[in-house]
Amino acid sequence: MRRFRSVLAVLVAFPLTVGTAAASIFFPDVPVSSVHYQAIEALVNAGVIDGNPDGTFQPEQLVNRAAFLKMLYKAKGKVPDPSSVRCFRDVIPESWYESFVCDAAANGYVNGYPDGNFRPAQEVNRVEALKMIMTVFGIDVQEISAEAKDVVKFVDVSTSAWYTKYLYAAYVKEILPIPGQEGARFYPESALLRGEAAAYIYNALNVEFFESRSSSSQTSSERALSESEGAQSEGSEQSSSAANILSVSFPFETGGKFDGKKPFAYVFDIDTPTTAFTEVTAGTGKISCRLYLLEESGFADEYFLGHQEGGSCYLQTALNAGSYQLQLQPTVADATFTVSSAVKQGDGNDGFREASRLYERIPQTAVLGLDDLHDWYSFVVPSEASMTVEVTNPLEISCLVYAMADVDLFGFSGPECGQSYSYPPGTYYVAVSRAVASKLSRKTYTIQLR
Repeated sequence: MRRFRSVLAVLVAFPLTVGTAAASIFFPDVPVSSVHYQAIEALVNAGVIDGNPDGTFQPEQLVNRAAFLKMLYKAKGKVPDPSSVRCFRDVIPESWYESFVCDAAANGYVNGYPDGNFRPAQEVNRVEALKMIMTVFGIDVQEISAEAKDVVKFVDVSTSAWYTKYLYAAYVKEILPIPGQEGARFYPESALLRGEAAAYIYNALNVEFFESRSSSSQTSSERALSESEGAQSEGSEQSSSAANILSVSFPFETGGKFDGKKPFAYVFDIDTPTTAFTEVTAGTGKISCRLYLLEESGFADEYFLGHQEGGSCYLQTALNAGSYQLQLQPTVADATFTVSSAVKQGDGNDGFREASRLYERIPQTAVLGLDDLHDWYSFVVPSEASMTVEVTNPLEISCLVYAMADVDLFGFSGPECGQSYSYPPGTYYVAVSRAVASKLSRKTYTIQLR
């Protein structure tokens, strides 16, 4: 069972205020001007939530009950009891969410419906989400008086509703409000969106931190004013924080200087199928790099994560003809950098178009040779099935599963290597990479779909 690290420890050591995150996110649909940017960035960096295989986050997508519950477990570092199974008749045995739902049921965090179902694929609504947060996070919720109920002044919220005490606690604990949920109506039955879910969890994780500072001389109103002023200041800075994007002709060799920690991007065209080797080096600090295939609607499902060593980031990518965007992100503000990208002979397994076919229960052993950064595999799922992509030597070898456009994924989490997952029908790719080893070393591994 994978052990999740508690995000609360990160919050206590480094309160998640603007600018303190360890890294920055690259989601093209979550610009820094987004109202939930801070929450999304913090939770992505903490490993609580992930983006989609196409490099987007889709903050307007709905969240289902099972996915939201798993997020809460990851945020609190809770590990579900693997023996917690067969709890509701509509919870699929050995599914990715079974242990989370059944452990939550065993601990009284969640209840099923009168018909004996949990409805894991049903969208979680706002008040259900608040109750899950309070129970999983262990936030004290008291029965409230008639006077206290006046705090919750929404025309569509009954003071006698089952969820009123959770709504009241959310305001007292400063989990609410979040941007976009102000006004005379709360819409308690509205389904929660991905961006909203990130904001709920982010604020809930800060509850203990803020309560530990309750003896501070700063009043709530002063803090609210301070945060408001900070947000205005941040907004002023963000208005000019869009990434610099330059068009270049492949192959290219260039350089530049980051504007603070804002991302920098190069766009170029590949006329014929080519294997390209790209090296990006920062003058100071470290630099990360990603390469996206572009479509008319934005980023495609195909993208490549760079291999980082020291202050450099490397990509060796078998590319089809098309348009691409190389995205760079520094760890040190105003760092200088150099970039070179040129044709280089690969080993015949350097990208999506060269991926080897992976078959269920047939292990394949391979070697990442000298300067060999990634190996690629593909498999097709004809009908939904519970499977695991296993790769040996996980301390030195990492792998990432890509779900293509023909796969219907919902919720925050998708398939991960080393974990059983109920794979929906469709096409998948797997990138096997070096986790920590130098690109000048040889690493043997075995991959198997079982």
